[in-house]
Amino acid sequence: MKDKKRYLISLYKTRSRVALIAGILVFCITMSCVFYELQHLDNWGENIFHYFTFISNMIAALSSIMMVPYAVEGIRKKRFILPNWIVIMQYSAAVCVGITMVTTLAIIFPMQGMKAFGGSNFWLHVVSPLCTIILFNCIETPVEISKKCVAIALIPYWIYMIVYYYEVIIVGKENGGWVDIYSIESLWPAWVSVILMFVIGFIVAVIMRIIHNRLRKKSVRRMTRIWRDDMEDAELLIEAFGLGRYMGQHCDANDITVPLDIFAAMQSRYGISIERLTKAFVRGALDSIKGKGNK
Repeated sequence: MKDKKRYLISLYKTRSRVALIAGILVFCITMSCVFYELQHLDNWGENIFHYFTFISNMIAALSSIMMVPYAVEGIRKKRFILPNWIVIMQYSAAVCVGITMVTTLAIIFPMQGMKAFGGSNFWLHVVSPLCTIILFNCIETPVEISKKCVAIALIPYWIYMIVYYYEVIIVGKENGGWVDIYSIESLWPAWVSVILMFVIGFIVAVIMRIIHNRLRKKSVRRMTRIWRDDMEDAELLIEAFGLGRYMGQHCDANDITVPLDIFAAMQSRYGISIERLTKAFVRGALDSIKGKGNK
């Protein structure tokens, strides 16, 4: 059973390291490209923040850098825990840059050719979106993405669509509105483009949700695959006590967090209550803390 505790701890250390490296990478790539383009505004002929590419990548940069402190804490505490709201923010960022990448490959590239990947476009249309999507799907957070979160994740995209339609179609360039940079009226009426982009966004969000939730289930199965089917309550309580002792030995007293996700998996499989497991964990942690104090 000693191997099981090592496995669980190493699993969370791996999550923390992946989140830290990928989070910093996404932030640095995105901000480098944005600062570069801010110094070359004449190349665009239009405010760069009229482009969803920059907006979506800024969302990705913000969500990734907000996750970094939790990754650092995860490495230090050997427990990677993300608040639900950051997970949803990461989901929204992955959806937004996913829409950017799909739109580039499916619409912009066929119409504009390699211009879609010229300069910083390659980084903002391909590299940063891929890193953001990989980051979101590799941290293996225990948070499950619900159907309601699909709509929440699409809010930034929907806001941009409304503003873009208002500035381009209702106001118009001749009246001080935006240039139709995405040519939504070039092939068919604008309302057709709006429906098409809405469908693309929804499909990307649903696919991201399905992938994430499947990886989450796979992660739970990997975590629990070494648990025997015939484990008794006493054995489970001993394991919780031992995990508490391990955490008490390797973490500061004020930094110990209860692994409720692990206990929830135990409760689901064996029927033992989370309360009993938590009490055993706390007793184990206190035992280690007292032992360190005596030394």
